[in-house]
Amino acid sequence: MRNGQGEWDVFDDYVLDFAIERLSRGERLALVTLVRIEGSSPRFPGAQMAVSETGDWVGYLSGGCIERAVVAEALDAIAAGGNRLVRYGRGSKYFDIQLPCGSAIELFFDVGIGAESLIAIDRRLKQRQTAELPIDPDNRFNARMVRLYRPRKRLIVAGVGPATVQLARMARVAGFEVIGWSYDEPTLERLAGLGASTVRLTGHGRTPPLEADALTAIVFMFHDHDWEMALLPAALATDAFYIGAMGSHATHRLRLEKLEALGFDRASRERIHGPAGLFAGSKSAGDIALSILAELAQSEAA
Repeated sequence: MRNGQGEWDVFDDYVLDFAIERLSRGERLALVTLVRIEGSSPRFPGAQMAVSETGDWVGYLSGGCIERAVVAEALDAIAAGGNRLVRYGRGSKYFDIQLPCGSAIELFFDVGIGAESLIAIDRRLKQRQTAELPIDPDNRFNARMVRLYRPRKRLIVAGVGPATVQLARMARVAGFEVIGWSYDEPTLERLAGLGASTVRLTGHGRTPPLEADALTAIVFMFHDHDWEMALLPAALATDAFYIGAMGSHATHRLRLEKLEALGFDRASRERIHGPAGLFAGSKSAGDIALSILAELAQSEAA
């Protein structure tokens, strides 16, 4: 994911876009995959880095203690033109690189990966489908595994004003694909400036289709609650893992009463987190956004 300055965010979970861009430029590249863990590790098997022959890289495989060493190893593998399996931590040839609690990890360096296979994976992810990439498919290095890719987490934030923009900003930093819905032009402009996709709302009775899968969260941040009532029924018809709405406890009770009158059962109504957020009484836009993002992350982990 690129940041607001058009540069790659180095410590990103997703390395495919960077790898595709650099391979398409004609640069040689190593795709580095964490294939084995002994003991504890801050990262999961399948975590990846992509390292270009220029020394630029994206991704992370530890808490920040070995990435520079991985880049050096990747550049050596690219220059040598061969794949390799390298161990770090306990039992490694790199005795000066220690991991917490005496643990060890093994990384597979693939310098033969082509843009075509990564583009095919990226295409599936953009269609909100999972994809797979075989790692060391011939098991030549005893590192065979299948790397499963899931689409990015997505946030649909519908609302107006500073808290809406702050939530979009924080969610982007947290790795979410963000779509902002609003009728307010300044809000739409600021959302677009953050790199979020935008949907312009034009009337309560003319709302566009709302589509959300199980990796999507939906948050309503309107002060005009007629807008959320125009959109909440559609949100409840989706598989979104989180639905939240801003407002007071009294506002939320009224919201649930209206939904009950529309025929929504208790289980459906209880899907809505309201007032959205973990921290009661938040007033600043930043605190409100952080509170909602925390609750959203908690729901995702449940």
